Amino acid sequence: MLAVCQYTPDWDSLDKRPIPEWFDDVKFGLMILYGIYSVPAWAPVGSYEEWYWHSLNQKGSPTQVWHNATYGPDFKYEDFVPMLKGELFDPDEWADIFFRAGLKYFVPLSKHHDGYTLWPSKTAWNWNSKDTGPHQDIIGELTVALRKRGLHAGVYFSLYDWYHPLYVGPTPERYVSEVMTPQLMELVHNYEPDILWTDGDWDQTAEFWNSTYFLAWLYNNSPVKDNIVVNDRWGKGTRGVHGGFYTEEYSSHTVSNHKWEENSGIDIHSYGLNRNTPADKYLTTDYLINLLVRSVAYGGNLCLNVGISVDGKVPNIQVERLLAIGTWLNVTGEAIYNTTKYKVPEELIFTSNNFIVVPNANNVFGAVQPKQNASTIKYLGTFKSYKECMQSCEAFTGCQTFTWVGGEAGDGYQMECFGRTDNVWQPQTEANHTSGHKQSISVRYTASKNRSSD
Repeated sequence: MLAVCQYTPDWDSLDKRPIPEWFDDVKFGLMILYGIYSVPAWAPVGSYEEWYWHSLNQKGSPTQVWHNATYGPDFKYEDFVPMLKGELFDPDEWADIFFRAGLKYFVPLSKHHDGYTLWPSKTAWNWNSKDTGPHQDIIGELTVALRKRGLHAGVYFSLYDWYHPLYVGPTPERYVSEVMTPQLMELVHNYEPDILWTDGDWDQTAEFWNSTYFLAWLYNNSPVKDNIVVNDRWGKGTRGVHGGFYTEEYSSHTVSNHKWEENSGIDIHSYGLNRNTPADKYLTTDYLINLLVRSVAYGGNLCLNVGISVDGKVPNIQVERLLAIGTWLNVTGEAIYNTTKYKVPEELIFTSNNFIVVPNANNVFGAVQPKQNASTIKYLGTFKSYKECMQSCEAFTGCQTFTWVGGEAGDGYQMECFGRTDNVWQPQTEANHTSGHKQSISVRYTASKNRSSD
């Protein structure tokens, strides 16, 4: 329970609200993607499948080419809706899998950028999961199933809506007042979420989204004012600056004194289920456990993601990863839950060597080579993602650092990968480099939570 405080609709006031302690204790959560995009379930490998409709409207895009060849050029995104039957959707089965995986909180998508809602929203008539598709209140049924197991149930919500007539029309402010804000209020009043995970913020300012006024109401007068947790996606420039916990996507290199969360799919780079992703491109159990340990050791949480199949089932490969993590947590959970970021001066209590990654900030492709020493450098091949380069370094005995550099090959951009057996590494100072080096991390754990400073 938070101390009684009246917050005003400005960041100076709102940023003083403490993040409820339960969120720091639970450490491990899950985002759940299911929607119209689950019908085609296709994207180029390494792309966000849930952006299918947006990609479909890009002339000549791989998605458009595949869609036209598969369904025909006259088949519209809206035509997928009757195919979203979810005939095998069982919220209790989902909750049982998630409970066994050791997950503690959940943020199912209530609405993605296509505007289709997974609850019977009054402002999305005939564009929601109750009126169409599976004809079920997905958010409501899942919330009940999760809470029966004592788990924290939240919602993901996209602020913007790609093609809503009000949003793309001459007075987009009407979308905020007549659609977006009423939908947020419906979610809070109907389901009393523990987490409100907003997205789609980048398209407009926080002032346009009316974010500070909504948050002031949420913190002061809503039925969840004492325990709800929010993230930092409330308008251009708010990420990592304002709101509740800070968010990262597919990064795992954040070090922050502010509470933060790493967000990653089990797919190499998609949240929605992508049928085009081969099995060997899914992140391994070892990688995901290391990601959890690293996130917790640096004071963050890890929110993994599962993309649900069109029939409403959690795909087997993702179930396998989740349950394997759960087996590991059955033994080592004491080192994860209810812990705090801690540094041990000499003797490490619980350690793991992990890569700290500095990503490319320039996105310029060229032929820059890393500084090399023949006795310590090894060429590892060409890869389309720095994660593949990093995994190649992990598989190479003695590899301490990697550098992923520019080079075009084949039908797409390939980046040459070099590993080093010394501890020299290059932070991002030149175009088209992504570098990483191994660093030992530790977690201190005790029978009861013991807060410590760095």
